Amino acid sequence: MISQQKQKRNRLIALSFVSVLLLLVYGPMAQWFVAADRVLYDQLASYLPNKPLDNAVIISIDPSKTDRNDIVDTYGQIMAVLGQSKVKRIIMTEPPEIADSENLPGWAVAMNANVPVYAPTRHRFSDLATRDGFVEIRTDSDGILRRSELWQLNDGVMSPSLPLAVAFDNEVAGTGHRMSSEEDAIYVSNYEVLDRVKVDDLLNEKTDKSSLVGATIFLDSSPALVGAAAMLPSGQFVTISEVTAALLADVEQDRTIIAPSWVAAMQWLAPALLAIVAVLFMPDRSRKDIVVLAGTAIVMLLLLETLLLYVLHVRIDLGRPILIFAGAGLLSIWLAGDEKKELTDAFKKGNDFLAAGRLEPAFAEFRRCQPSETVATVMYKLSLAFEDQAKPERAEAVLEWMKRTHGTPLAGTSSGQDTSAGPQRLGRYVIERRIGRGAMGAVYLAKDPRINRPVALKVIAIEKEFEDEELKEARMRFYREAESAGRLAHPNIITVFDAGEDKGLAYIAMEYVPGTPLKKFTDPTKLLAPKRALELCASTADALDYAHNQGVIHRDIKPANLMYNPKEGSLKITDFGVARMTDNNSTKTGIVLGTPMYMSPEQLGAEKLTGHSDLFSLGVTLYELLAGEVPFKATNIAVLMTKITTDDPAPISQRRAGIPPSVDTVLAKALAKRPQDRFSCGAEMAIALRNCARYS
Repeated sequence: MISQQKQKRNRLIALSFVSVLLLLVYGPMAQWFVAADRVLYDQLASYLPNKPLDNAVIISIDPSKTDRNDIVDTYGQIMAVLGQSKVKRIIMTEPPEIADSENLPGWAVAMNANVPVYAPTRHRFSDLATRDGFVEIRTDSDGILRRSELWQLNDGVMSPSLPLAVAFDNEVAGTGHRMSSEEDAIYVSNYEVLDRVKVDDLLNEKTDKSSLVGATIFLDSSPALVGAAAMLPSGQFVTISEVTAALLADVEQDRTIIAPSWVAAMQWLAPALLAIVAVLFMPDRSRKDIVVLAGTAIVMLLLLETLLLYVLHVRIDLGRPILIFAGAGLLSIWLAGDEKKELTDAFKKGNDFLAAGRLEPAFAEFRRCQPSETVATVMYKLSLAFEDQAKPERAEAVLEWMKRTHGTPLAGTSSGQDTSAGPQRLGRYVIERRIGRGAMGAVYLAKDPRINRPVALKVIAIEKEFEDEELKEARMRFYREAESAGRLAHPNIITVFDAGEDKGLAYIAMEYVPGTPLKKFTDPTKLLAPKRALELCASTADALDYAHNQGVIHRDIKPANLMYNPKEGSLKITDFGVARMTDNNSTKTGIVLGTPMYMSPEQLGAEKLTGHSDLFSLGVTLYELLAGEVPFKATNIAVLMTKITTDDPAPISQRRAGIPPSVDTVLAKALAKRPQDRFSCGAEMAIALRNCARYS
């Protein structure tokens, strides 16, 4: 119910946000957002493959080097030379201004006698030219020329643009598909540079002019760059002749960039469709899914615009739709929250409720978590707790939820082995085979027949080992162990499900985890990579930090008690067999338990222990994983205890190549003789280990 309400709320927020964004983008503030379209078009158009006009040159008269009358005379001389050179056509993009009261120069009367000449509309040369067309440079608000009109209304008559007027005389271009369409504008992309001929070289009688035969000549008085009239989307500064040449090349080669009528419909439809997708599919997804969905949609829109522009030469503005979808995606990511943190919080709350005996709230929190082996483990523990509270129907509900979300757990491998060395059944658990020995007895692989789930049973023949008062004390200690370990629920700690007695045997049912003890990787020929060893010990430090915060000290951290699954890369601390609940009122911890070579100085001295003792043992473990041997070795326990309490081990970087000196610093701190000189907690040690792993 809460999840559905959250989804409904998020969708309403997303709908409101997208609606407002649509109104802003296409409403009164449209000009503020049109930059998104322009930027996207400019990036794509800048690299659009273009082809310049064949055999075309530009001749520019420098107006700074001569007066107005000389410019007119120079035009006449150039026209005469070009007429004699048998050029294909002359396009005068900026002919000299001549007032209505002035007489036309003599050369103008016969200027198109030998060669077709094209001039701007409303210029005095337009009546004498072969054809005329309007020349207009109309940039966008940001000063960039992106669009050029094809037609213009002059005195009630539709006049073509100068490039279009020139193309009308080209029979090949006149049959092109785009020439016959009813487009009123085309778009500019980039300019392929044309050759320029200097006026002095052209008028020099000794200059070879054979290259001008059949050429298209653009004649103006605007030198390159200096006379630039606009900037193209590609960032190129161009003159009027250069713009005209680029547009004429597009028209005659039938590759003009256009925006058909259906494009306008798509530009309005795309944001609406994207808004629907954003509202319906994004708010109720995880952050990862939202990023994938939004990223995929944006990439597809970019590909669509690119394909239309590069393949069909069709311009469609998708910058604003992309902006809308990206905005909706960011909002959805914010609404989704940190899913990982929420799941972690739910798992932690569930564990807290379970530890407090509040089983229904625990069930509710665990159901919020993503299915995983860790969640299945604590849910199994929850079902047992319901049974202890005489609520079998709720226990069944938990098991049904596990089957529905996790599937039917495997029971493990059928042993087919002789089990005569141990019991066949303890409580409701069916024993399959012995898999090892723990600190307090044998360990068996067993099966809980109720849900076909494998468990590890740690068993001790309690009635054979102890008598009378000792038996009572041993039983209390055994159940205390189960209680302390049973309070722990962490991905890197084996979970304890149940405890009981049957046939004179006390047992603890634990999570069964296939894997290999890290003891296998202390062999000098089978050492792990330093980075991997550091990462595994960092995970162990995190788990110990959790256990210490719960008031539980392991007391026997060593490679044999760290189960590693190389295939999955997971690690679990096993055998809290010597762990006991710490008692703030206690002044003595009791007898020394654990493995001597991994013990801290205070543990060897039977002093009161804290979590710092486990961190010392973890330091010894890391040293052995990196070097292949423990830092403190001796032939008898007395010498070993002396070395642990007084000697400093050799730096690990001197024992194995490729280990950075920073690891020496971490180990020196972890193996400090006094607890207060070590890491303050497991979390601090985990951070230090991961920092070392980055440079290993």
